[in-house]
This record gives sequence, structure tokens and C-alpha cells, in this order.
Amino acid sequence: MSPDTNAERQRRWYARQKAGTPWQPIACQACGGNSSGTHGELCVRCWERLTPEGRAAKAERVRQSRARRRVAGQT
Repeated sequence: MSPDTNAERQRRWYARQKAGTPWQPIACQACGGNSSGTHGELCVRCWERLTPEGRAAKAERVRQSRARRRVAGQT
């Protein structure tokens, strides 16, 4: 299943608000934890761990963080 777009999540949110129904978390398919639908039916942690896109995104954040620390340490 493809990840929900921001517009799809907003439409669901407004529909729930209009109907007065409470927020229902989506259960992660891998661990059973709560998922917002941002990464399909996986929570953020499982998405980062199980998908190539998630691993690449996490690796990029780690690279950027280490580069910032290197620059801060040189100053």
C-alpha cells in the first residue's frame, strides 16, 4: 500500500471532526504499534528499518548530523 498523501490525511481528519468520531490509530503491520498513515501501514520506526526508502532517509539524516557535528567541533 502506498503512503497516504497529506491531503488524504487531512480529508480523513476533517471528516472525523465533522462526524465527532475520535482519532483511530492505524496499527503497524510489522510491530502492531500506532501508525499515522504517513508511511502506509508501517510506523516510522518500522518504515526506517524495513524499507529501502526508509533506510536511505535515515542514512541521509545520520550523514547530515555527523557533518554538522564535525563543523561544530572545528569552530
